[in-house]
Amino acid sequence: MDRPMLQAQALFQTGQQFKKTCVVDAAAGALNYGGDLDVLATPVIVYWIESYATECIRLAGRGCCGSVGHAVSVRHLAPAHPGSAVHLTITVEAMFGNSVRFSARLVTGEADTLIATGTHDRTLVEL
Repeated sequence: MDRPMLQAQALFQTGQQFKKTCVVDAAAGALNYGGDLDVLATPVIVYWIESYATECIRLAGRGCCGSVGHAVSVRHLAPAHPGSAVHLTITVEAMFGNSVRFSARLVTGEADTLIATGTHDRTLVEL
């Protein structure tokens, strides 16, 4: 028997925001990824966005659904130095069937320096 397709609208509302703080530790440094400076690596930014979006979907689905990523776009705009706290906000931008598009914004410091922006699309899957 076919099950109904998971609907993103059942889990989220457009504009809904999720926030978390990440710390730039030694493992997050660009020197580990072929970079030339000891600052936050772009691949780590992508990882933080993807893993947090995944976590938000798991929590919203209460263990009944997970997700797979199918698109990511990131603009890395400024450095974040080791020890920096980076505040990540992901926002539900759009939902289409069983997919969710999140926008991401990463800032650091007391002045909320913009570190990166991006979007990330995930498709819901039944667990």
